[in-house]
Amino acid sequence: MLLIGLGIRMAFIKLVEYETPKLKEPILVQGLPGLGLVGKLAVDYIIEELKLPKIAELYSSHLLLPQGNAGIFIEIDGTFNLPRYEFYLYRGEEHDVIFLAGNTQPVAWGQYEVAGKVLEYFEKMGGKMVIAVCGTTAAGEESRVFCTADDPETLEYLKKLGFKVSSSGSVTGACGVLPGLAKIRGFKTFILMGAVQRTYVDPEAAREIVKALVEILKIKISLEDLDKMIRDFKRKEEEMVKLRELWERVKERRRGEPEQPWYV
Repeated sequence: MLLIGLGIRMAFIKLVEYETPKLKEPILVQGLPGLGLVGKLAVDYIIEELKLPKIAELYSSHLLLPQGNAGIFIEIDGTFNLPRYEFYLYRGEEHDVIFLAGNTQPVAWGQYEVAGKVLEYFEKMGGKMVIAVCGTTAAGEESRVFCTADDPETLEYLKKLGFKVSSSGSVTGACGVLPGLAKIRGFKTFILMGAVQRTYVDPEAAREIVKALVEILKIKISLEDLDKMIRDFKRKEEEMVKLRELWERVKERRRGEPEQPWYV
């Protein structure tokens, strides 16, 4: 059978390694943009607070701009970069940890290929455990962190830490695909989900995820800067609420007023 004119092309995917360190039972922690930016905020905060060194980057034609276009991100300092994954190394007492951060997620049809490349790289480094962190729409619940895992024993461990087991539903995007592929490769893997109160950005849910990772990975880190970020964020939210209320009062007063002529 001939396949003619289907336009099938291989995706571009490139992993750039800046160093190849010898690692001690490494754990991979992925935190990418998603609901409430919970996973990205949590992992980015740990990376910035601990000033972790970058050891690799991954580029792919499956990593697009948020609008779905191919292109570049222009940084605050005026330089530019393609959308990418970044890998950072934390040297722990019991385990070394590779934190996977990024400014975008793969498109739906490229999730498996990109996640497979990540796991291939991680397995080459001797890794056998994968943790993914993200947000979940569980507002109003008492628990601030939900979890799901590859086996009942891991779930029992997470429950003892105070996390609530997510008993139904789904986890979409990279936060679901990476652990899913990790499981069929024989890795130990689980997902931590911060309960979001707001879908656009939720630093409070991210704080809960940071606390969870600190406990699990035995990381020493200060939450002071994150607490300050949350206070500043709440203050700006309150200011926006007051502005909306003011605008509503202005619109209410204008109702029924005769329309004024405008001249240019």
